[in-house]
Amino acid sequence: MATSSCTDNIKYIYQLPFFERSELCKILNQNDKWEELAERITNWAIHLGTWMTYDVLTIQSLRKEKNPTDELLTMWGHYNHTILELFVLLSRMQHYQSMVLLKSFVEEKFHKLQSNAPKIIVEKNAKDESHKILNRPMQAMKIEIAPSNSNNLLVASLAAANPVPASSRVPTSGKKDNCAPTFRTETTIPHVPYNELTIATKEWNAYNILGKGGFGIVYRGTWKNTDVAIKRIQKRGADSDESHILQLQQSVREIKILNSYRHENILPLYAYSLDGKIPCLIYQLMKNGSLEDRLSLKHKSQPLSWIQRHEIAKGIACGLQYLHTVGEKPLIHGDIKSANILLDKNLEPRIGDFGLAREGLERDSMKVSKIHGTRPYLPEEFLHGRKLSTKIDTYSYGIVLFELATGLSAYDESRTLNFQCKNNTLEFYKKD
Repeated sequence: MATSSCTDNIKYIYQLPFFERSELCKILNQNDKWEELAERITNWAIHLGTWMTYDVLTIQSLRKEKNPTDELLTMWGHYNHTILELFVLLSRMQHYQSMVLLKSFVEEKFHKLQSNAPKIIVEKNAKDESHKILNRPMQAMKIEIAPSNSNNLLVASLAAANPVPASSRVPTSGKKDNCAPTFRTETTIPHVPYNELTIATKEWNAYNILGKGGFGIVYRGTWKNTDVAIKRIQKRGADSDESHILQLQQSVREIKILNSYRHENILPLYAYSLDGKIPCLIYQLMKNGSLEDRLSLKHKSQPLSWIQRHEIAKGIACGLQYLHTVGEKPLIHGDIKSANILLDKNLEPRIGDFGLAREGLERDSMKVSKIHGTRPYLPEEFLHGRKLSTKIDTYSYGIVLFELATGLSAYDESRTLNFQCKNNTLEFYKKD
């Protein structure tokens, strides 16, 4: 029953779980079956009288992608199209293998669409026990499906080199703003109307503020009956347009990265909002705050035990190893520090804030023009030589281990420390 209630809440394409989506992409990528799906979408759009057409340029653009099916689903999902709509189109393609993956996410009355699949007969006497599929035409079925709220069955034609979904544009409130660039966010992460976040935070009530920084303010909120942390990317001062644009660019980069890199030790991004007065990112709420706050015993929290510190250190290491090894090129976080390690209700660590993350070289370092990060967590070699590699994250992780072991912050100008080795134990004490 628990599984049923969970799948009942999954309605839209962008909500499709990672495993089912991955398997569906594998199936439809074979023999370019996604192209037939695109054609079915176009025919359906014409049938419903929408203006959307899926032209040759769109197909050519998608062919260049490593995972064209995923890109197709992403574009379609941006407009809140449902898994049921996809299920029906696959039935018209008689692609029953892929329908099996979606069956648990559609109402039972529609399962008969998949039950018309051709029977499979095993010829026991045949060599290698090969399966002979007896194809028969699917019976015509008239099933009315309520269309989604969108007027389009796909994002606008890719006749332009790189189209920008309307939901991904930074609003200008009707005024010409030369400082507000257009951003693209082609992800499977859903876009949320700004007014929903206003309701989620009770009109951005100051009581719900979790923290503040150079980027803006983070609020606690309840969205879709889920506890979330909402980061508002606010412009500071009248002369900070360039800084604000940089913050927006970093936020869009973070959206794309968190869409592609999902791991139990990486902070989940639930949604984003770029259509309101202030751009926002919506994360899973980490109820134990940052590692920095926990080590400083902020909010009168209890000190972490050695076992808890060990598990936190191990979790951070697992997350970093994933980032550095999962792709063809390593992803370098660039700002590993205790303030960017968030702890969930079970004190499991999650690496957050990917605004400075960059792809590195597979086996070597690369020269960068600008140095980003937090000074006490960066090695001198990087500060002087500007050579970026995964070693930067490794060094920063070492500083975090120092903080875990001592309970001291990485840098405090009011503190002068000495240390001594006593009984094989490294002891730190304040110098008078």
